[in-house]
Parts: sequence; C-alpha cells; structure tokens
Amino acid sequence: MGLIKKLAAAFLLLVVLGIAGIFGMQYYYNTTYDKVPVEVKTETVSGDVFYLSHLLPAGKYYINASSEGRVEKIVILDEDGNVLTESEGNSLFYGSSRPFQVRVDYKAPLNADSYRVSVGIYRLEKK
Repeated sequence: MGLIKKLAAAFLLLVVLGIAGIFGMQYYYNTTYDKVPVEVKTETVSGDVFYLSHLLPAGKYYINASSEGRVEKIVILDEDGNVLTESEGNSLFYGSSRPFQVRVDYKAPLNADSYRVSVGIYRLEKK
C-alpha cells in the first residue's frame, strides 16, 4: 500500500509542476516580449466558419482568437498545408524556424443568424 501512495503523490506532484510550468511560461512570454500586431481582424459572420492567415515568416508568435460562438481550435499548418500542431483553447504561443499558417475554426452559437469573430496574430519581439 505504501508504494501506491508514493506513486499517487508523485503523479500529483508532476501534474502540479506541469501546471506551474505552463503558467510560468505564459508569464515569461508576457513580460519579456512585446506583441507586434501582424494580423488583427474582426468580422460578423454566419454559420460555422474558419480563418486562414497568410504565410507567416519564422519566429515566435502569440495567437488569440475569440467569438460570440465558440472557438473550436487553432491549427498551425506548414507551407504544404500539413498540420503541425493543434490547440483547443482560445490562445496559443507558437515558435517556428520555418514559415507557417494559422487556421482558426469557429462554431456558430445556437439560434443566432450572425455573430462576431476575431483573431489576433502577434509577433513576439524582445523588449
């Protein structure tokens, strides 16, 4: 029984350290980098839609999406359209040594003819 308690405690400790690491990384990027707007758009749309950015040069970026409906996911694509990574949240820090595109999928709210969506792509530059 002692081994199971130690494994459970170690697992919980790893989860707490992981969560602290994620918030620590976000704090680091927010305090040491300036966000230079690359693409910032807001539109009124209807139905399920997606946004596809132009090809972005290599570098570190912060992507933030919002919607009156729901942001389904943020997808990072390479030059050929292959999926590099996905995030189911509304924001994402991403760094790459190769050019890439950003795709944001939006889900329409129930019983709404139109709704507003927005996306902001910011290049991170050292302060």
